[in-house]
Amino acid sequence: MFRYQTRIVVLLLVLTVFNAIGSFTLYASPVDDFLKQAGNVNTASEMSSSGDLKNLLLGALLGNLLNRILKVPLDQIPGDIYDRNQSNSKELIGFYAENWANDTEALNSLKQYGDKLQTVTPFWGTINADGTITSKTSNNRAEVMRYAEENHIKVTVLLNNAKSTDGVIPVHQLLNNEQYRLNAAANIEDYLKTNGFSGVNIDFEMIPPEDRDVFTAFIQELDSRLRPAGYTLGISVFPKSDETTNDVAIAYDYAKLAKHVDKVVLMTYDNHGEWSGPGPVADIRWVEKNLKYALQFMPKNKIYLGIPGYGYDWSVNGVTTVHYKQVAEIIAQYGIQPKWDQEAKTPYFTYVAAGIEHEVWFENSNSVASKIDLIHKYDLKGAALWRLGQEDPGFWQVVRDKLR
Repeated sequence: MFRYQTRIVVLLLVLTVFNAIGSFTLYASPVDDFLKQAGNVNTASEMSSSGDLKNLLLGALLGNLLNRILKVPLDQIPGDIYDRNQSNSKELIGFYAENWANDTEALNSLKQYGDKLQTVTPFWGTINADGTITSKTSNNRAEVMRYAEENHIKVTVLLNNAKSTDGVIPVHQLLNNEQYRLNAAANIEDYLKTNGFSGVNIDFEMIPPEDRDVFTAFIQELDSRLRPAGYTLGISVFPKSDETTNDVAIAYDYAKLAKHVDKVVLMTYDNHGEWSGPGPVADIRWVEKNLKYALQFMPKNKIYLGIPGYGYDWSVNGVTTVHYKQVAEIIAQYGIQPKWDQEAKTPYFTYVAAGIEHEVWFENSNSVASKIDLIHKYDLKGAALWRLGQEDPGFWQVVRDKLR
């Protein structure tokens, strides 16, 4: 194996020199021509996957060189060169968020398991009613960006909407003012360019139902601005199984939105939560029902199935979010043997602490495996984990075995 690694290093050094002196254009130009002829694609920005296709073709070329010229078996080519860009692999997006400026929970997960990610999406900004952007304070931003660059992971920033206060709904104000929408689009493009992001994920939640059309207009305007500049546009949407007016997801016009985005993250989690009694965070039956509905309106090659890494703990004192590490500590402390809901494909347990009964539903590697099976069953583009640092460490082995 050492001799193969040596040969790979030598070839990579040669390719690096070629790239530095511009010789790599010999490959890039024919690839552009091929893309144009094959799909009438004029630029990478005209088709969301064309950039990835370039990488795939060049990766395949490199893999072929290693296999044929250097006699390196394909199963011994490092993942970053060969496996990461294979057409039969599903993309994994890892959402990155922090509870305070120096929270390192997500960072530690990124650094430990980042080799299995293709995209990391940090929650680093909020879009205000007038279209300005407020950045979230993070002491780890530079380290995240450096790690992503060194490990060839794309960074697409997550921007959400400002929350409602005292009856004022900032997202309603933003969407119903054309100038505010245009301001937001311009500010988003500048934000991506200034910070070196490859794209954006728009996570607007609790949009008033009457703003359905103006939200679509905003995404269309944003697409018109970002696509020519070469940035990817993704959105996160609530799941639904119909179009009833009392559904919090009514404002998402799946069919129209899908025409103007590269990625759609279906947030198939919070089936139960702070607003309900105890139950699965992502009952597999509920997940599949919502997924099947979404597939009626959106192409499968744009859909990423949202996968939760967390759980909830219910008691008379309220509902708290629990990460897998916290769940494991509770299990160990109280000597608990978790149960398995075969229908929901989800683990759960109860325990008593200080005389108070608790019920916990959470996600582990087994429940995640069932969800990844759906990704293959419906041939989706990939998965999106909310969020890094909350997950069962066994999640990553499942990703390696089943998703890739």
